[in-house]
Amino acid sequence: MSLEGFANEHEVDYLCGLLELMLDDPERAGKVAGLVSREAFAGDCSAMVYQAIAATLTAHGSPTIGDLSARAGWGEIRESVIALLEMGVANRCAYSLGVDRHAWNVRRAWKNRIVEQAAGMLDATIKDQDATPLEKAAAAKAVEDAAREVESDTRTPTLMDAVDEWLRMESRPVVPTGFWPLDSITGGGMAEGGLFVLAAPPSVGKSALALQLVLGALDHDRGLKAVWCLGEMTMDAIARRAACHWSTRGGMHRVSMSAAENVTDLARGAGLNLCMTIGDRLKIVKPPLSMQRIEQAVAEAGAKVVVIDYVQLVQMEGAADRRAEVDGIVKRLRSMSLELGVATICVSNVAKVVSGDTRIGAIGKESSELDFAADLFLLGVPESDADQNGLRAVRWACKKNRHGRCQDIETTFDGGLQTFTAAEAAPEAAFGDWEG
Repeated sequence: MSLEGFANEHEVDYLCGLLELMLDDPERAGKVAGLVSREAFAGDCSAMVYQAIAATLTAHGSPTIGDLSARAGWGEIRESVIALLEMGVANRCAYSLGVDRHAWNVRRAWKNRIVEQAAGMLDATIKDQDATPLEKAAAAKAVEDAAREVESDTRTPTLMDAVDEWLRMESRPVVPTGFWPLDSITGGGMAEGGLFVLAAPPSVGKSALALQLVLGALDHDRGLKAVWCLGEMTMDAIARRAACHWSTRGGMHRVSMSAAENVTDLARGAGLNLCMTIGDRLKIVKPPLSMQRIEQAVAEAGAKVVVIDYVQLVQMEGAADRRAEVDGIVKRLRSMSLELGVATICVSNVAKVVSGDTRIGAIGKESSELDFAADLFLLGVPESDADQNGLRAVRWACKKNRHGRCQDIETTFDGGLQTFTAAEAAPEAAFGDWEG
């Protein structure tokens, strides 16, 4: 399937919907075709496909692919049209339902390009020593007019947009973590745009589990990028933990936390292997954490996974009190996840009186907003002590799963290797009164 020549996804979505409507509803297709012009397309192939479809709609009352293929220039667009047809078959109706929105996106991108071109002309005119004041004024007015066109071009969403987005959610992309107990209850991994909460008292391993999930995701998809937001952990601490967990993968010699602290040869080897695989695909935001710095880092990195370790350490300007601040932070994280299509893992401490039986809504420390905003909420319920081998049973109680079944995850935590493994059901232990 070839989509070369299409400048962006908006052009692809619009043309896929237009082609679908040409075959199913020619009358509506004609109206949708009139929403844009050939000049609006940034890609040459997009413009040729659009022009061919629009001309076919004008020439035939009930056009077919045969009518389209009979037009001059068919050979140049044949592969692209076939690719669009395949996309339409794979996602029937979703493209045509949202085609008005896609047309608006194509047109708006075109107007933004006009603004950029006008701004470039203004800059060149100002630098031109021979330009007259009248020419400079005209160039400045062209920028103002183009910008006004963008500002005035608004669109109110419809029910069709809502249904279109709903149908697309059926195939929402996920980020596999490689930790099968979690992937199995989330439909294959963490959904892009989802908010995932790992809550537990201190020393249960919530940061270790978050690190295991993000390293697993980066190992599975070598093109994936992620961001880790450090609240308390130092740079050398996250490096030690990452090297220990990484040594459990791929047949390497296992490196304990004590070996990592002493920087043994095996620890160095695990660290270097980790860097060769992950490289610079995991960006780190150092404390102090603020929502502005987090949002900027995620956008600049093009990340699909972000870890907030931990959410109670993030700061936000303008909050009246601590509860309002945490509520605002959670809402911003939720918006960031949806707008940027990133899977956000929030590590959270828990309220002092929380136990293994505490219901959702009363778990999050300093705010209940995190409980309600989460798509998946896992609460770590540990056994009282580690065994003679330093292993500790931890049940991650699934308190909420918006898109799947609520099923607890029984694990064993090896603190020396900073690694969780699936385990048989462990005896439940109440948390008691923790210092939170």
